[in-house]
Amino acid sequence: MKKKNRKPLCIRSWVTMIVAGTVPLCTTSACAAPVAGQTRSAGNVLQTQQRQQNNVISNIYTRKKHSLAAIDAAEQKIWTALNGGHLQTARTLIQRTAAQYPGWKPQPTMGFVLLEKTIWAEIRVGQTALAQSHMQRLQARYGQGALANKTHLSLVSMRNVLEENRLWHLLGEGHLQTLQLAIQQIQREDPGYQPPQKLRFLMRQGLASRAVRRLAGQKSWNQIVALHDQTPSVFTLAYPGNRQVWAEALAATGHPERATLVYISLMQHSQHAAEVQGILNQAANQLPPQDMQVLYARAQAQFPSAQHALERQRLQYIMMVAARAHTAHRNADALALVAPESAAIARLRQVSDARLMGAILGANHHPRAALQWWVRAAQWSGKDADWQTVGNLAMADNDVPIAREAMAHLPAGTPASAHFRQHSNIMAALRDYKNRDYAGTLRHLRAAQRFGPLSPGMQTIQAWSLVHTRHFKAASALFTTLYRQDPSSGNAVGVVIADQQIHNLAHTYQLAATTRGPLAAHLPMATMRDHFADINAIPWRFVPPDQIAPPPARQSYLALGGSWEQRGGKGSGMTRMTEYLPSLQAQWGINWHLAAFTQWSSPDLYGGQPNGGQLPVLDGASTATGQATGHVWQLPQFLFGVDDHEPHHHWRAALGWTSPSSLGGGTVQGLLRYTFIPSDNGSDWSVHVLRNSVRQTLLSYNGVQGNVSANVRGQTLHIPYTWGAAMRNQIGASGYLSGGKHGWSYIGTLHLNAITGRNITTNYGASTYLAAMRPVYTGAGWWVSLGPSFYAETYARNESFASPGYGGYFSPQWMAEPSLSANASHWWHGGALNVSAAIGYQWLHQAGGPYIGSTLLRDQLAPQLSTQNLVLSPYAASSGGSIAGSLNAVLTQRLGTHWYLDAGASYQANPAFQQAQAGLDIRYVFGGSHARTFIPAQYVSGMGRYE
Repeated sequence: MKKKNRKPLCIRSWVTMIVAGTVPLCTTSACAAPVAGQTRSAGNVLQTQQRQQNNVISNIYTRKKHSLAAIDAAEQKIWTALNGGHLQTARTLIQRTAAQYPGWKPQPTMGFVLLEKTIWAEIRVGQTALAQSHMQRLQARYGQGALANKTHLSLVSMRNVLEENRLWHLLGEGHLQTLQLAIQQIQREDPGYQPPQKLRFLMRQGLASRAVRRLAGQKSWNQIVALHDQTPSVFTLAYPGNRQVWAEALAATGHPERATLVYISLMQHSQHAAEVQGILNQAANQLPPQDMQVLYARAQAQFPSAQHALERQRLQYIMMVAARAHTAHRNADALALVAPESAAIARLRQVSDARLMGAILGANHHPRAALQWWVRAAQWSGKDADWQTVGNLAMADNDVPIAREAMAHLPAGTPASAHFRQHSNIMAALRDYKNRDYAGTLRHLRAAQRFGPLSPGMQTIQAWSLVHTRHFKAASALFTTLYRQDPSSGNAVGVVIADQQIHNLAHTYQLAATTRGPLAAHLPMATMRDHFADINAIPWRFVPPDQIAPPPARQSYLALGGSWEQRGGKGSGMTRMTEYLPSLQAQWGINWHLAAFTQWSSPDLYGGQPNGGQLPVLDGASTATGQATGHVWQLPQFLFGVDDHEPHHHWRAALGWTSPSSLGGGTVQGLLRYTFIPSDNGSDWSVHVLRNSVRQTLLSYNGVQGNVSANVRGQTLHIPYTWGAAMRNQIGASGYLSGGKHGWSYIGTLHLNAITGRNITTNYGASTYLAAMRPVYTGAGWWVSLGPSFYAETYARNESFASPGYGGYFSPQWMAEPSLSANASHWWHGGALNVSAAIGYQWLHQAGGPYIGSTLLRDQLAPQLSTQNLVLSPYAASSGGSIAGSLNAVLTQRLGTHWYLDAGASYQANPAFQQAQAGLDIRYVFGGSHARTFIPAQYVSGMGRYE
């Protein structure tokens, strides 16, 4: 039965392929028909072809006892749904027909039309991603065979529509540059492609309009003129802003006449006088006076009702241009502008205009006319200063009536004779100042002061005369008074110059911080707000270099001191160490920020002997003894370096040699650290490279020569060995984010270590410290902060064992310690104290290992152990946790003019070890400067680090 069913299906499929291959397909834009019409026409053609196919195979379906009419009706419904665009109905009918007539399958033409119409529907509703997915399916399913050409044409049409949709979307979103690049990309792929004309026009217009704003901001006037020639449509009256920019560009490129015409066109299309006034205000900064007169005449003719306001605006423009000319010492040009308008200017009754007229006429040697305008200014303002000017000019011109009128308006109680005498001295001072006789200027001004205080203007002349005669302290005091009265830029510059010369910029910053005005603009206030006490030591660069007096060099000193340290571990024995470290330290100040230093020390070390936990364990009948180096006073070790402290970065470089150890000569030690301070509030970050001794046990610090013996069943095992002298090789980075006086501050460090030594395996490790601190108390000389902290450490191997081949230093597989930290600083005249403490809980895990840590030594002893049938018991792993804490204190105290005392002490306890340190030095500072020289005791102990 199965064989009979398969044959008709195969025949139908074969016939379908033949028929489908003969159908001419035309459903894309290549047929020059709308999309909807294309798909509908294609559906009808394919539907007709399928009916012909059904006639060919009707006898096959008749034998299978199916009604061909019913199948044809079902397929007709499917095609009707497809042609009507009811795609979901078509899919449902296909599924129903396939279920109702087993063996029936939709023809490729029907599937093609359904998928093609589905894609077009998705494109219409903007489902681009889904449409592209179905387009891939259309290519995969129908890209080969009879429908290949039709598939290709449809896909080309779909892609073109999608691309143009994307281009219109970019235009609508305002992404003009992206749109332009997209069109260029399409044209590279299809040289014959041309975007829609409207799209291209709108894109070019948008780009040009943007270019106008950009070029105007850059003041690229020639390019704006060229852009107008290329794209005049964006400079029409529909774009008044662009048109004003064009006018400004024409004026700036030497075409004021054309610019005037553009401004006139803008004015003609203005509906209100206020708009015209705005255009005139803009044009006033671009056009020469003769062209502006044309514009004002046009405006008054266009808006007769606003003639008074426009006339007032015109006169204000004339006075503005005249003021510019007067300031530029082109007084003849200024007079030519204002002379014809003298009567109109007088009718405005503006005090500032009257003063300017007086100044212009006086500069053009018309003293009588100038005096008349000063009289008007005094009458209109009623201010004593104006009447004083009138009186001075009248007396200089010997116009006694006007001088008396001026005196009548001045405050009563000032004798006229005294005033005349004061005026006489002031005039003499002005003559001397003009002739650069600054000493004579001061002499006459002091004489004038006997009759009354000087005006602010004369005080300014007095202050500058003090500067010229190098009386900088008096000049600073006078400029300070003037600045507090009138915080002008001139007075600010006077304060800066005077204080610079007497090296008292701290006063400048204090004045800027307490008096609002332009003085702060001359100073980096944000950088130095928290450093007023140190400002006088920094060479600022706001005056010519030849006027800079560099600050004193950094302090040079010589310090003699010593430190003591004691450390003990859980197992005691060789993990206990006591150190006495006499040291000599010196620093030479090279300049204000750079210093060189050296340090010499000679460690005296005491260590313990191996205890039971550090001797070999073989079996219950064995006994073991051990002997190791217990005391050594090393030859001196030394360090040379340079240290640089500048406002935004610090760096330190040091290089030296360690003391020869018990195992041979010394080795290189050194430090290179760079600190960058990018912010104004003290935040910084730093990186460093360090190499120094691991100062934890005599074994790790100095190395030991040991001999361990074990007796088992009459057999003796000797383990002579020399090992230790570990050196830390470290790369580190740290950061400090300052929260200021009241906010949270954050600290983070990361250290990567590689610890090497004699006959011990290189051990790699890392540690990190994180803390957040917030000030809880700040007062005079006090700073107290509190916050959480976290310390973690990890090493590849546990090298804390003291038996042969191990390093004898703390190296857990992991250790974590959250804590609560506190820090308190107190400083006073000549001294400072810092105390920090932390309390927390520490968890750690230390891995076990063989008794002999060196693989080479184990291989050497293996034959002997095998012969005697001996096995060395290994160390067991250990884990634990307990309370941990630390306490540190550092003190510096000035003892005399040159002498200082530095002291420091620390203690820490945790589940693995306890450690105590103390250091003291006496320091002699050369020069006896009172500048602060705070040297922490741990730096005296060794390169600023402690374990």
